[in-house]
Amino acid sequence: MAKYIYKITALIFSGLFLFSCESQQKQELFQGETIAKPIIYEVIIKNPDPENEWKDECLANTNSDKLVKDILNAVLKGKLQAFDYYDNHELSLSEIELIIEENKLSDRTGTIQFEEDWYWDKNKLKLRKEVKKIMFGYEIYDNLGKLRGYKASFVIDMCTK
Repeated sequence: MAKYIYKITALIFSGLFLFSCESQQKQELFQGETIAKPIIYEVIIKNPDPENEWKDECLANTNSDKLVKDILNAVLKGKLQAFDYYDNHELSLSEIELIIEENKLSDRTGTIQFEEDWYWDKNKLKLRKEVKKIMFGYEIYDNLGKLRGYKASFVIDMCTK
């Protein structure tokens, strides 16, 4: 059962970055029915267990570190807006810098939560996904260095600016 879940996770993760917020012209070419508006789910992007060879294999062809760093840079440069996870207020640059620095987001991001719209074209048997928002989850460890889970950083609106 676990291998099945890992396969599904890997397939979703590898297909996720093919689509994002597209221009209106390109969206009009796709004749699809809305399937999810939105769907929210989390993807593990860093193997928390070095002995889990299957997770290593699932993540082998991903470059999520680059994605995390590029998005954080875009947020810091004001090209993407960031919002507080808890009350949804837009974060100031100093708040963003503090969250990134205190939690070492560039190194400790282990999950990404995606908010997407999904569109299905039954004639072409094509599924189109539009990433609307993402949130990085950073690793939280116990006193013995064992991963306890992930904590939310901030929400990034992928359709602004």
